Amino acid sequence: MNLEFAQSKEAWDGFLKENNGTFLQSYDWGEFRKEYQSVWRVMIQDQNQIQGVCQVMEEKSPLGKYLYLPHGPVAPSLNVRNELFRQVGHFIGVKHIGLKTEPLQDLTIGWRSHHRIQPQKTLISKIGQTPEEILESFDGKTRYNVRLAKRRGVQVKESKDYAAFSRLMEENSAHQGFHSYPGHYFERLLKYLEASLFLAYYQDQVIAGSIVVFFNSTITFLHSASNHQWGRLKAPYLVRFTAIEAARLKGCQRCNHWGISQQRFPGVTEFKKGFGGQELIYPTGRELPHKPIRFLTHYLAYWFLKKY
Repeated sequence: MNLEFAQSKEAWDGFLKENNGTFLQSYDWGEFRKEYQSVWRVMIQDQNQIQGVCQVMEEKSPLGKYLYLPHGPVAPSLNVRNELFRQVGHFIGVKHIGLKTEPLQDLTIGWRSHHRIQPQKTLISKIGQTPEEILESFDGKTRYNVRLAKRRGVQVKESKDYAAFSRLMEENSAHQGFHSYPGHYFERLLKYLEASLFLAYYQDQVIAGSIVVFFNSTITFLHSASNHQWGRLKAPYLVRFTAIEAARLKGCQRCNHWGISQQRFPGVTEFKKGFGGQELIYPTGRELPHKPIRFLTHYLAYWFLKKY
């Protein structure tokens, strides 16, 4: 089997869809990330048939560059996934201290990783029903809050007001202590991906919103924010329901609520669980050092800073 750089978007995304890949390995996500970093798409072929793929992104640390494979490699065969992970760093040919992956399917080579970039747990719900059936799949509190937001005059619209959403994200990041992105980041994201921004309005004021990505018959809630001063209006519930209904009309069958953690984010987790679905736990991440001492130092420094 031979490693090659991929050229065809159609063949790349077609293989991902056949093998349950996510948008993080999609061709368009790679084009978006090229605005910020180097990206390579590598595949293994056998007799002109794709056997596995991995989209690789170059990340920087004080101790050197490393390569990151979000939700990759993707391949039905464990041996192919292992081989891609083992060979891809040398094949790309750039200087780096090691590789990090957070795969959708198990790998058996490399160190087990104890820190993550992407969430390890999420909720997946089915949405291929009528709006009434979707609403009935929610728990009682969530159904009530969706209807309450409507009664209180909240309106949800698809929008391109990136600046308004960015302001919401900045307010939330200051309140909750997480990193946010500037407005142009969201604008570029919606430019490159099949994605939408849904905003909730009350008396002409933006009070909540979500950016969702559509890929492989799945809607993923990638970024969400709300104005806590208007919490009594329950706007985030109506935003999520409206986006799910829009996804159903696009032909999506699944909703990925994107990240839950009862320990770190109990409030957000309970909110998402109200929309139903099954909990999905992704495999433990793996790391493969190419310069072991420097990579281990990077790993320990990252772990220490995250912990303290």
